[in-house]
Amino acid sequence: MQLKIKKLLMIISIISFLVIGESLAANAMQSQIDDELTPDLFHVGEFNLHINVSKTAFTPESFTVKESAAVNLTIESIDIGHTFVIVEYGINEVIEANTTIVVEFIANKIGEFTYSSVNCSETGTFNVEDPYVPDLPRHDEVNILFDLRHNTDNNGIKSKYSGLVNWIQDSEFKFSFNEDAHVINSTLAGIDLLIILEPNDSTKNFTIFEIEAITQFVRDGGGLLIAGSADSIFTNVNELIQPFGIHFDNATAMCINSTDLSDPIGENNTLSTFFVSEFMDHPILTENQYVPLTDEIVPTINYAGPMLEINETWIEESLEFYDLQVAGEIVDSYVLASGNETTFADENGNGVVDENETIGLNNTLIVLTETKNNGRIATIGSANIFNDTQMGRNPENEFFFQRTIQWLTKMYAVIQNSNFDLSTFTLNQGDIINSNVTYIAQNNTLIEGINVTLRVVRSSNIVLEINMETTDNTNFSCTIDTNEIGRGTVYINIVGHKRGYGYNTTTDLYLEVFPPGPEPLDVPIPYIITFALTIIIGLIALTFFFVRVVKTPKGTPSEKSEEPEEELDEEEGEDAVDLDEYETE
Repeated sequence: MQLKIKKLLMIISIISFLVIGESLAANAMQSQIDDELTPDLFHVGEFNLHINVSKTAFTPESFTVKESAAVNLTIESIDIGHTFVIVEYGINEVIEANTTIVVEFIANKIGEFTYSSVNCSETGTFNVEDPYVPDLPRHDEVNILFDLRHNTDNNGIKSKYSGLVNWIQDSEFKFSFNEDAHVINSTLAGIDLLIILEPNDSTKNFTIFEIEAITQFVRDGGGLLIAGSADSIFTNVNELIQPFGIHFDNATAMCINSTDLSDPIGENNTLSTFFVSEFMDHPILTENQYVPLTDEIVPTINYAGPMLEINETWIEESLEFYDLQVAGEIVDSYVLASGNETTFADENGNGVVDENETIGLNNTLIVLTETKNNGRIATIGSANIFNDTQMGRNPENEFFFQRTIQWLTKMYAVIQNSNFDLSTFTLNQGDIINSNVTYIAQNNTLIEGINVTLRVVRSSNIVLEINMETTDNTNFSCTIDTNEIGRGTVYINIVGHKRGYGYNTTTDLYLEVFPPGPEPLDVPIPYIITFALTIIIGLIALTFFFVRVVKTPKGTPSEKSEEPEEELDEEEGEDAVDLDEYETE
């Protein structure tokens, strides 16, 4: 018996040891993972700072960097000898009096840390932030779909654009290729960005179901990168992008390489590739806030291939067709890059500026589109600016692609609202109401030039729009005259927009507007009198019916007939028993 108990205790001990060991190993592994850099793919760059230290203070007394930044600190003692210590980073340096040292390290731990000196009475604070902006997507949360169904040579496209595919893979985006399936709602489920390069197979035109699905995908907030080729115009791809005001053109962008620009006609000295620097101010090119995966801005790109057309009328027709104007749908398409005085549209492909071929800014190269729900499209006349040759020879093209992908997936350049409020939520018609809202960029930073519009909506119809005013580019306010609204229940929201930073719509706030005084009767008085008389007459009629039919018995005593009684007596006479017959004699 004792032997059995010992064996049982030994088994329990072994099992306990294994469970505890596994738990400790799991905790150690978790700790090890937490200590690693978020990803190696970040290009946060260097952070350089000069710090003065004295007996009484560090100057500056605090600074902040992004995780994985290469920190380069120049520390100068301005009086006696000091040390410079950051315990968590293992830094403990000695600074002689009135000398300077340099401390370099990688900011690989997120949090708030203290730097100090044994001879300084104060300390400083060093903050390391997550490289991603809170509430914006991370690279590993973004799902990209390459559509190859509408290409004649799928493997050729993969090979030609292998550089951009490799960058997406190395950046740890989720991505996949669609080679055979129709691009419909089920195909786009869970997708954040759809990429279509060189659609050129006219035997596999976009079906009406694909067009509707992709259009709705963008209107609902999805991203679309679509870039054409010389053969794209022979497909129906324009039916897909026309609702957003864009067409692929049949002309190739060429650059006049002539010394006599005043008379280029007949000159055969032209270039098929050229540098473009005529851009609108846009965060894809110039955002100097933190862009997660790309440090470099884009001052220029090298362009080669077909062009685009843009027409706002096509957008208006689309809104009417989809019945979106009633719901307040907003679509904004605008030119990011265009030609200049040396660029012409070579429609016949002969490399010569003919009389009917246009020169100048009207030659559209890249168009961007934003929708109310923050859907984004980048339409590029020529996908060739992203092929391996172009991006290999021109790093600016590669940076442009990287920043475009991040912009389309809203990893940066997003405006956000806060503090939306109304001064009251119930009032009488004719009273004035005030509204306020705050708009900022994604990093809680100031952004100038945001257009902010307050909308009053009743039954899905916008009954009033007011442009809100600001004095500091951040806080916006306006007054609302309820006479312009009318009585009843409405809801109010505010739309903020700046090109490149997207749309942002506040939540709805409900407002109840009551009549200014006693509410007048909606029905004429004669109608009311007639209705009342009808009710009274009906009640009288029901009363007579109740008294006459329900309460009155079927017959009164005076009205009763005596004949039934006689018949009864006769019947009783026939059936009666003569008792005299049974009397006993």
